[in-house]
Amino acid sequence: MSAAPVRLILLPGLDGSGVLFAPMLKHLAPEVEPVIVRYPPDRALGYEELLPTVLAALPSGSPFVLVAESFSGPLALMCAARRPAGLIGVVLCASFIRNPVWRRPGWLRHLVRPFVFRLYPKLSLARGLLVGRSSPELRRLIAEALAPLRPEVLAHRVRSVLGVDVTKELLARPVPILYLRATRDVIVPAHNAAEIVAMCPSVRVVEIPAPHAVLQTQPAASVAAIVTFVRDLARPDAVS
Repeated sequence: MSAAPVRLILLPGLDGSGVLFAPMLKHLAPEVEPVIVRYPPDRALGYEELLPTVLAALPSGSPFVLVAESFSGPLALMCAARRPAGLIGVVLCASFIRNPVWRRPGWLRHLVRPFVFRLYPKLSLARGLLVGRSSPELRRLIAEALAPLRPEVLAHRVRSVLGVDVTKELLARPVPILYLRATRDVIVPAHNAAEIVAMCPSVRVVEIPAPHAVLQTQPAASVAAIVTFVRDLARPDAVS
């Protein structure tokens, strides 16, 4: 590993705030340097519109790894497919390449409207994120992350998830990929990781006993897997 730290470009989940990275930041090794990307909470932007924000956050002249949580997995692959200088790896955390719902009904996204998120309290989303691992601290963190997010923006992001397909970008990836699979994930079930591995058998999968919010409920285990991946990337014989 070189003296200069490898930068971890952290792409947030559906909230887009970066607030939910707080638990994992406490466990990072000095050989990696986090850079959190944030998405506007008041603008309804899909993947194509958010991509320039990610590209603008990439460092120049230093190695980096894209770490994408859930919603941002497609963004990381879209970015990687452009082969930016310095990119050495991608980490997908409980993420997907296509609509993560099992049978992928195309009509489902037409039901996702802002009024749904006005009627459905944002904190209720924590139930799916934290199944079996809830705590006052994590509920407070999720509330803080979701508070600035307008219902229109949340609905637009969910519709983007239900309509995305980055299989071409996955197949074009120029660097190794690590997938962190939460074994108790009810939001992005196991078939999503299986689909990625079926297309790219070289993808490294690390299973962590956690609900969807794997970085928040198992931060030490998640960081250990990421740091091991980064160290392996630095080896002279590392291949994509």
